[in-house]
Amino acid sequence: MKVKICGITSLGDASMCEDLGADALGFVYYRGRMRSLPLAKISEICASIGPLTTKVLVCAPGNVAEAIDMLEGSSADVLQLYSLRPEDMTVLRDRGIPIFRTVPPERSEAIRFSQCADALVFENGAPGLGRSYDYARVPIDCCPRAFIAGGLTTANLHLAKAMNPYGLDVSSGVESAPGKKDPALVSEFIRRCKA
Repeated sequence: MKVKICGITSLGDASMCEDLGADALGFVYYRGRMRSLPLAKISEICASIGPLTTKVLVCAPGNVAEAIDMLEGSSADVLQLYSLRPEDMTVLRDRGIPIFRTVPPERSEAIRFSQCADALVFENGAPGLGRSYDYARVPIDCCPRAFIAGGLTTANLHLAKAMNPYGLDVSSGVESAPGKKDPALVSEFIRRCKA
């Protein structure tokens, strides 16, 4: 099972999460979100990360051109989108850009985006609020690569893991303070996911 640690805000946290075995690191570029960073800062952190750890830019561009500019400015590998239509995502993928699409745990939305995204990230409610929900509602069968996100912690990840997703996506659940990742929590979360 893959593990994505999202909401990375510092070089130190990026290095620590990479060293502890995270498969992917998420960087937020989304106005109004607590862990949002400028693209230049994200690019600086991404440049410090090794080639085997996927760097994901979490964003909500208004159009294809803006999405490309954001990705290039961040030095990330993958766009995780909270916006854009399926046809826009297809244009991006045709240009060789990997796409994760965040969707609610609803079958209709999962089906709508499953053919134009490389992975779906299931999250309930407003993005980035760290609220748990009934992970059994996630329509895992709608796509081959499904991440479950939203309110995950070391205490409840077994509920999401039981759905057998492609990966789990955690942010606030492995923090000692908002935006500050806790090495012990990150280590334990990754260990339990990989067990």
